[in-house]
Amino acid sequence: MSFAEEVQQYLEKGLKELGVSLTPEQAGKIVSFLSLLREFSEPLGLTAIKDPKEIAVKHALDSLSVVRHLPDKGPILDLGTGAGLPGMIIKIARPEQEVWLVDARKKPISFLTYAAGVLGLKDIRIIQATVGRKDPLPRGYFNCVVSRAVSELPLLWELASPLLKREGFLLAMKGPRAGEEIEAFEKKFPETIVDFKEFTLPITGDRRTLVFVKGSPSSGN
Repeated sequence: MSFAEEVQQYLEKGLKELGVSLTPEQAGKIVSFLSLLREFSEPLGLTAIKDPKEIAVKHALDSLSVVRHLPDKGPILDLGTGAGLPGMIIKIARPEQEVWLVDARKKPISFLTYAAGVLGLKDIRIIQATVGRKDPLPRGYFNCVVSRAVSELPLLWELASPLLKREGFLLAMKGPRAGEEIEAFEKKFPETIVDFKEFTLPITGDRRTLVFVKGSPSSGN
């Protein structure tokens, strides 16, 4: 069985457990993206994961776990996208939605620009920038900022909040010890609304936490 066939098999199984629906075309594009990621991972230092099951679960299914929690409309930003996770997967799952990917490193951005072209993705912006340091991102523009394993929650909120619309929110993808970050966050930002959802990834059962942060009406965000 080829790499792509194995990934496809794990993806289909995991989608049922997640309760996420994709068209055959979308599933095919995710498999194609993961194949490109595996091909370029070593020369560009994108990911150390090569096993088909781990790539399917830790990259694709982990990224897809946020899809049903995202707003139905409006632009989404993947802050610190790295190898395009979860931003590229979100874009494939939400082809009609505007998605921006930003990262400070040149190699991931070059790879993602190439991959977006190969996959024929439209309405996607891929930008090399360090958020918060004279970056070109529009302020007060995004309905959601999503981020995976980028920084501690308080710093992440400081970076994300100026980019969000008034009704927008931050969705931070965290591991099982997110409670410590939430506690530190609530001490620093007592007026800001925080919620979280714990779950386990399909197939492997790895524990994950999605943290949702939204500025209160009095916070100015």
